[in-house]
Amino acid sequence: MTTTAKIINYDGSLLVISPDEKLDRDIMQKQAERIEIRLIDGREITALQRRKIFALIRDIALWSGHDPEYLRELLTWEFVKRIEGNYFSLSNVDRSTARDFISYLIDFCFTWDIPTKDTLLNQTDDLERYLYLCLEHRKCAVCNGHADVHHVDRIGMGFDREKVVHVGLLAVALCRGHHETAHCNEKEFFAEKHIFGIRLDEYLCKRLRLNTKGRRRT
Repeated sequence: MTTTAKIINYDGSLLVISPDEKLDRDIMQKQAERIEIRLIDGREITALQRRKIFALIRDIALWSGHDPEYLRELLTWEFVKRIEGNYFSLSNVDRSTARDFISYLIDFCFTWDIPTKDTLLNQTDDLERYLYLCLEHRKCAVCNGHADVHHVDRIGMGFDREKVVHVGLLAVALCRGHHETAHCNEKEFFAEKHIFGIRLDEYLCKRLRLNTKGRRRT
């Protein structure tokens, strides 16, 4: 079950909340001792966020041949089911939900290899999450073409790339052309494109077939 709650007080260590729905039954059934907290931006969706959503849905509609309004309804319901939330309107949804919905649509485009009019770097509303998705789907963070893994943390001399532990290293997904550009002048290139390295976790390493056991880089 997912519900919302009002924050009553927070003193830096103790958080007091008042749920909008009764939780007695769910807590007893699940014997819950911990909860997941997602802070919601109380402000309404911005015009820019709304334009990004409609642009992404337009691209998906062109690819699929479906009516954009039908797709918007369908994808909204699929997103709501995924987060176990409530249906929302793009007229007044909060900014946090709008940001997550944009990331969901970008993930959808990557999963189904949907061509987009503009690079999804310009459509994202959560850059760190976007860069993670680029690594997950091997899509160039700049142009969305097929990508290699560019290590921001250099492997270094004396280390076998096949044996070194990649978990914890900073990396970004870049196509061959942008990969070469990054090697020539990484700092300036990253600043120009507003991208940065994402720390590789075990999930990304396994998906990218990068070693997770062996000699750690120091």
